[in-house]
Amino acid sequence: MYVPLRKSIDFAVGSVSFLEWKSAANAPLIVFAHANGFNAGTYRVLLAPLAERFRVVAFDMRGHGMTNLPTHKRLIAGWRVYRDDLLKVLDHFRTSKVLLAGHSLGASASLMAAAELPANVRAVALIEPVLPPLGLSLRAAVAGVLGRQEMMLPRVGPARRRRRQFESREQAASAFHGRGAFKSWPQDVLADYIEGGTEPAEGGYRLSCAPEWEAANFSVFPFGLASLAAKVRVPLTVLQAAHHSSAPKSEMERIRAVNCDARVVHVEETTHFLPMERPDIVRAELAATAQHAGML
Repeated sequence: MYVPLRKSIDFAVGSVSFLEWKSAANAPLIVFAHANGFNAGTYRVLLAPLAERFRVVAFDMRGHGMTNLPTHKRLIAGWRVYRDDLLKVLDHFRTSKVLLAGHSLGASASLMAAAELPANVRAVALIEPVLPPLGLSLRAAVAGVLGRQEMMLPRVGPARRRRRQFESREQAASAFHGRGAFKSWPQDVLADYIEGGTEPAEGGYRLSCAPEWEAANFSVFPFGLASLAAKVRVPLTVLQAAHHSSAPKSEMERIRAVNCDARVVHVEETTHFLPMERPDIVRAELAATAQHAGML
């Protein structure tokens, strides 16, 4: 299996860290954005086999992994900072053939970036994008005004209370295995998450994504995110899980309404964590999207 190299892109206020799997020099490029609270390395099992046909870049988003950009809470209004960071990452790679892909928050950022029509993006694949309906966006806005995010938004509290400090990475793996968001994860994927998402700290290791930052991302939601699909002018695929999806029916119907060419793939017997549960299906759909765009 291909082994990635760790590289970085310098911004004016810090740097973005990324993993790169390289195959043939002229292979089309996949740029992959991860979910809230995770990191690029979490998706090794999914992404590494794609290096047989693609050059693959997976980057640590702001506040995650080894990226060291500022993380002031005021930055995350509407998640636009993730869009802007991603546009800078795309601009860094001088290639005309990019498949832009992401999971959860990373998929939402990918949709927002694709709507800006970057010249080098030839196709887009969104895996369980977070597509908040109007009611949820309004509730988040009200919760922010009232300072009651933890009471009004169910994911804020558990994220804020997530344990951050561990004596060892083995202890972290034991603490997370089979629990909460990690319940359906294979052991090797969990190990990758911990390796890519922990850093040495006094007395052991700590999560590189601070629980407060993860919670902050769960406390705001953009308005009208699904409608941005109307601005995507390249082949668009959306992968939706069968259970506990972050892409509700109303928002998927909106995508279909504003972009009749969008391809929606409903993956049976999966949850929001379908890249961890069925990486084979996700890989096949990424390749199919690139094929449809004439990238392969």
